[in-house]
Amino acid sequence: MLNVRERILLGLLIFSLIMVPATIPQASLDAQPNNPSDPNLQPVERAEENFAGSAFYFIDPGYAIPQNYGDLAIDPLAEQGSNEIDGLLTDSDGSAASRDQTASAHLIHPVAFRASLTDNSRALQCLTSAIYYEAGLEPDAGQRAVAQVVLNRVRHPSYPRTVCGVVFQGSERRTGCQFSYTCDGSLRRSPSKYHWNRAKKVAALALSGKIASPVGTATHYHTTEIYPYWAPSLRFLGTIGAHRFYSWKGSAGKATAFSQAYRGGEPLPAPKPRRYDPSPATSLDPIALEKAYEAGRRKAEAEAAKSEKAAAIAADNARRHSLPAPTNNASAPKTYQAPSYSKQALKKGGEEAFAGQKLPNVSQIKPEYRNAGSWKTKPGS
Repeated sequence: MLNVRERILLGLLIFSLIMVPATIPQASLDAQPNNPSDPNLQPVERAEENFAGSAFYFIDPGYAIPQNYGDLAIDPLAEQGSNEIDGLLTDSDGSAASRDQTASAHLIHPVAFRASLTDNSRALQCLTSAIYYEAGLEPDAGQRAVAQVVLNRVRHPSYPRTVCGVVFQGSERRTGCQFSYTCDGSLRRSPSKYHWNRAKKVAALALSGKIASPVGTATHYHTTEIYPYWAPSLRFLGTIGAHRFYSWKGSAGKATAFSQAYRGGEPLPAPKPRRYDPSPATSLDPIALEKAYEAGRRKAEAEAAKSEKAAAIAADNARRHSLPAPTNNASAPKTYQAPSYSKQALKKGGEEAFAGQKLPNVSQIKPEYRNAGSWKTKPGS
């Protein structure tokens, strides 16, 4: 006969033996790896395209668009002598150009951002942080769009030519940082490993040359919850996720303006030290940057036209007077010119005394090893 305690223990044992098989199928189901979604599914059905509140974006594409945007959805190209009529771009002479031709001027070409191992690591770190803190809970399309804006700025002469330089531009100021998370304390929060790795994948693809074509030459964006003062002055491209994207209207926003080459030299992937000097800093205002670019472009075009005119006049004068045609100084080979030495230097020998071959020997190589790797006796001598 079993006592009361033994009966209770035996009952618990029998109950556990009955319940274990019932929980095994569910446990095996939970342990299955997260397979990627079927590409045939709609975006609303894909797990990687969903985030908190994403149902609103799939149900209503115009969700959270401020009412005072008016007609900004129309592409207001700032081309002199052109007007938008019935969906066509009509020039001053009455001829119509298709929207496809207009869009091609704002289609940026893919470029891979590659440099040294250190530069690649820093660029990936900075771009990942921008995606994570700016669009960490957005679908992949929203994250790709944010990454494209950062890399567009790297390629535009109005911004630094490094990824970290663009991301942390203005972070040394009390106000004016280009990406708010770099100066509002967001970096003090430890990132979620899952969302960080997701943003890192998007950043790696963007740096390898994958283009987010819907945003084209966009260099600015803002959340749908605000309406900044500069929005009406820029060219509205569209809303992706929780952000609205813009490019500059004039030549600064065309694909030809994105000519700045990436050569690495990434700074540290961290905010810059705060400035304490009261001197005014360079303006980072979008409208001021566009005006500065347009002014520089007009100046360069005027100088180029002046140089071409002077070259044409010189060539014409040479032809009229049967003189040899002048050479273009820009394309002429650079030749070495001896410097103008002082009287004291000329007394010491001038060019012969100060040529590179006459420099003093300050190497630490022993004399018997200085000719290592050279011929003892040249062949044929």
